Amino acid sequence: MIEPKPVLRDVKRTKEDGPSRFQKVRMDRNERTHPFSSNLVERIRQRIDSDLLTTYPEPEPLYEKMAAFLHQPRDRFIFHTGSDLSIKSIFETYVSPGDKVLLHRPGYAMFSVYAKIFGAQVTYQFFDEQLHFDYEGYIAKIDKSYKMAVLENPNGFVGEAPPKKYLKGFIRKCEDENVLAIIDEAYFFFHEVTAADLLDQYQNLIVVRSFSKAFGLAGMRGGYLLSQNENIANLNKVKPMHELTGFTIMAITEVLNNPEEIYSFVKGTKEDLAFLKKGFADLCIETSPSVCNFVAARLGKYIPVIEVKNILDDENILIRRPFEEPHLHEWVRLGTAPIPYERKVLGVIQDALNKKK
Repeated sequence: MIEPKPVLRDVKRTKEDGPSRFQKVRMDRNERTHPFSSNLVERIRQRIDSDLLTTYPEPEPLYEKMAAFLHQPRDRFIFHTGSDLSIKSIFETYVSPGDKVLLHRPGYAMFSVYAKIFGAQVTYQFFDEQLHFDYEGYIAKIDKSYKMAVLENPNGFVGEAPPKKYLKGFIRKCEDENVLAIIDEAYFFFHEVTAADLLDQYQNLIVVRSFSKAFGLAGMRGGYLLSQNENIANLNKVKPMHELTGFTIMAITEVLNNPEEIYSFVKGTKEDLAFLKKGFADLCIETSPSVCNFVAARLGKYIPVIEVKNILDDENILIRRPFEEPHLHEWVRLGTAPIPYERKVLGVIQDALNKKK
């Protein structure tokens, strides 16, 4: 049998083999937990015809519509099948075996996966046990020996957004040291401070975004990169023949035609987040300073997370396992949901705390 490339020997991937997550309250992966309006779903349904199924995708009208929506030139962004393949295209374009990459943990897993696949040498900096992050120390690590450095704005596990001075300081340091500055903005719209406002000033800046979070289209697998046009032209060289499916193009277009679907969801999510944070505060359980559609709670400090998870599984409410990092094992990330479901989750936690006492 032919062996895979040596760099793949140490790559480990989580197998998606659990029970179906459909028709459940999904507080485990930060998806949209408020349903789309029946009007939007019906408009999408009416646009499904034979041509959509049999014709190769034509994304150019969506590029033009998205450019107007983002207030960005057409040649400043490129679509991909989810932010994970957007990230892969950055590695394909710029990272060679032996190149150094700076990452933080916890963080989006695909950065680490692709770093291994492309043979990069990775330096990690961790959030501490209190979920504090040393931004100054992280920026200080950047020097000319690195090819790429990554910063999530905000972090996809803690939910904290880097203060503006550190966001700008990170990008500026990368530019000064000729290092690619990758800003992951998967949760844009929940948090509206964006590095995209700095694209005119910095040649080495690339912003990664997703249609899975505020757009709510996790099932469509869409994402995009923003950068100066020369970088986009280089990233285009590794683009697959068709960067989005026809169905994905149609669904994104319908959401853009009805932006209230985004804005009302973001508004509702902020209300859900405030309720969830207050609920944990009332239970005297620490939470992260999240600005996203989730919060990290220090649940494991007080009760076994697995017990709560098992009870909620029986109620068809899904939450994640605790963080993988040993020093963060007391923390668990919980996505927001409509307040009646959050109230039920908090009630289960309250019961578990009472039994513990």
